[in-house]
Amino acid sequence: MPRFHFEIVNGYTIEDPLGIELPTEDQARAIAHQIAEQIRTDVADDTLCAVVVKTDSGKAIYTASIRRGP
Repeated sequence: MPRFHFEIVNGYTIEDPLGIELPTEDQARAIAHQIAEQIRTDVADDTLCAVVVKTDSGKAIYTASIRRGP
């Protein structure tokens, strides 16, 4: 099963060295959206930009925005 890493980005990167095994990229995208929504709810820091999903080889495959809309 492939392993995906969820990194938080805002000019610098908070890396996810362990990642999580998931059966599909679609599930990784859904989790990225859940993480982004939870950060929007829990953290008042508007400088956080995105959750970037990477494969175990380091390839970025998806970006979920954390920023609040206007």
